[in-house]
Amino acid sequence: MVIWRHSLLAGLAHLLLAASALGAQETRCERGDVEVRSLTFRGNTAFTAATLAAGIVTTPSTWARRVLRVIGSKHCLDTQQLPDDVLRLAFWYRNYGFIDATVDTIVTRVGANRVAILFDIKEGTPVLVDTVRVEGLAAVPEHDQIVAGLPSQVGGRFDRYANRATKDSITRRLRDGGYPEAETFLGYDLRTTARSATVIFSVLPGARRHIGRIDITRTGRDARSPEVTEAAVGRLAGLQTGDLYRERDLERAKRTLYQSEAFSQVEVQPALVSDDSLFRVDIDVVEASLRAARFGGGWGTLDCFRTTGEFTEYNLFKTATRLELRGRVSKIGMGEPLAGAERFCSQTATKDEFGHFLNYFGSATLSQPSLLRASFVPTLSVYSERRSEFKAFLRTAPIGASLGLSRSVPGRSLNLGYSVELGRTEAQPALFCAVFSVCVEADRDALQQLQRVAVLSAATSYDRADDASDPSRGIVGRADVRYASKFTGSDEAVQFARLTADGTIYRPLGADLVLAVRLRMGSVLGPTLALNRNASFVPAQERLFAGGPNTVRGFQQNELGPAVYIPERYDTISVATGLPVAGGSITLGQQVWFRSDDSVRQRAVPTGGNAMVVGNVELRIVSPFLPELFKWTVFVDVGHVWNRGAGADPLTFATLAATPGVGVRIRTPIGYLRADIAYNPYERPEGAAYFDAPLTEGGALYCVSPGNRLIVTKIVDPSNAAQTILRQAVGTCPNSFRPSRGTTFLSRLRPSIAIGHAF
Repeated sequence: MVIWRHSLLAGLAHLLLAASALGAQETRCERGDVEVRSLTFRGNTAFTAATLAAGIVTTPSTWARRVLRVIGSKHCLDTQQLPDDVLRLAFWYRNYGFIDATVDTIVTRVGANRVAILFDIKEGTPVLVDTVRVEGLAAVPEHDQIVAGLPSQVGGRFDRYANRATKDSITRRLRDGGYPEAETFLGYDLRTTARSATVIFSVLPGARRHIGRIDITRTGRDARSPEVTEAAVGRLAGLQTGDLYRERDLERAKRTLYQSEAFSQVEVQPALVSDDSLFRVDIDVVEASLRAARFGGGWGTLDCFRTTGEFTEYNLFKTATRLELRGRVSKIGMGEPLAGAERFCSQTATKDEFGHFLNYFGSATLSQPSLLRASFVPTLSVYSERRSEFKAFLRTAPIGASLGLSRSVPGRSLNLGYSVELGRTEAQPALFCAVFSVCVEADRDALQQLQRVAVLSAATSYDRADDASDPSRGIVGRADVRYASKFTGSDEAVQFARLTADGTIYRPLGADLVLAVRLRMGSVLGPTLALNRNASFVPAQERLFAGGPNTVRGFQQNELGPAVYIPERYDTISVATGLPVAGGSITLGQQVWFRSDDSVRQRAVPTGGNAMVVGNVELRIVSPFLPELFKWTVFVDVGHVWNRGAGADPLTFATLAATPGVGVRIRTPIGYLRADIAYNPYERPEGAAYFDAPLTEGGALYCVSPGNRLIVTKIVDPSNAAQTILRQAVGTCPNSFRPSRGTTFLSRLRPSIAIGHAF
């Protein structure tokens, strides 16, 4: 092994002379180029290696390339950039107060056409700031607020970047406080021998001014006459004559006009009209297209054919008020009244009894981005919808209305809302019995009548990802609270508080690897907000579900967590003999048990839960072949959905289901087409088993769980003495039914197809 040491100057000359031997760094290495196998730093205590590496050009081959050799990007040495990287590091340190810092390089051969590069740094003693003075603010009333919390601080390093930031902060604060002509000048006394410095900021605030006349110029689209009135433009801008001049108010006015989407160009400029204290503000706007329409359609495994449509009017009544009309229809082909094409739909979806109804959503929304000077945008919506959750429930809301206030700035949003809807939820009788302890038909019918649900909601999001559709770096967080009680206007039987939150971190592990980690949690509480008890009644649409292509991929949609089962048949067991009754024929007064065996074919009815936790870890790998088209993923999804309350098991690592898997992503014009396959080693959860008798047999719901002791007796119908009925004793149906699963490896694989990343 041969090692070369370079000083800052001698190293530059040596590397230039050796350029023909070492090759050149390019995006793709050519034959004979020298690969950079590693890049390290030594002697750096003030800054991390990652911070220093981000500021230079020389880059090592990716982790996948160094470890796996066959995938990942290979990076080679550029002898023209390496000397410049030495200078970049030296300038970096000196700008942060390390005026004596030196940087050397050590290039080590680690194989044929491979090198390891080490930057050897001697930081030295930094220059510290002993005095910070801000001069020229004596006449400014807000002097203390102007100088509070500035980046340049006594005792800190002599940081040129912090000094520039301080200069800009002082100027911006003055211009936001009525001084549009404010200027700040930077000076300093640098004493290198004493390793100390004095930083001086000289301020010329200028005169304090107010807004005088506001001139508005409107231009129509394509040279046509403008349609938005001058009054509407002024109201959106939110500026008033006599207001103290604030630069941020002008920026807010410009942002609000753009947010209305009625204008393609906006200029908000101040102009001094005289030597007095007034500033004129000129607002120039050019109108955009004031109407837009969009239509789309597709096919899904659960929705069959579906279509959506939107129409937006951006200038209703010539006031820049937005009207949005939206419609969505799904389950076309299998849902009444647009059925008849079931052969084109997924056979899994056709087995969902709630999927036999057309799902729809229609809404009209008015919004005006001018409330409270554009701090919040108000929206008023009226809607009607019908939607189903696979094998769980059908929610119909003939009429609903919502009032919302939203505030959105880059990377953050806040939404407040109040909604009232009149609707009903139809669900499996087994779901009502198992989840809400409503097993009597009359009680179930009462719950499925139209009810008023009034909900107060608040949602916030934080998005610092670098790309909305394919992020590789950043953080995304969301939180949502929904509350309904008699105080919000809900029916007394519908009271709950629902809290959900999730956070995702994206971190690059090299040019070809991205690690994505998500944690999602939720809880549904009763009106008392008690964590240690079950909610008395929670609408099915507010319960928490998990499982499927966007949560825990080893489970089918919604099937992680509690479920009840509907076996296709059951056995009739005589209480007297303990033996099966021949032919299942029961005589008047005879007592029997109804029991089903675990091996009987059945269908699951996910009941959801009032508590949920889901975690996802995914490694996204750029394909070594056709990298512009393909990505590969390796993932592990974990999660659990359960019902808090008496008898519930505490959440532990042992209760979390973990399903590993692999997938491929194919880039398309509408986003990534995602195909995943996950391995699920778990047995189906135990649950209560019910037989939902046909209406021709009385339409009753019988507990048929293995080992249940609920006696069934044949009696005379109290309402019709000429008929007999079966009556099962009141009691809890035990969670003793566990469906069998295949034991082979292939039978435990769960494939899924979707659009876009899972998170």
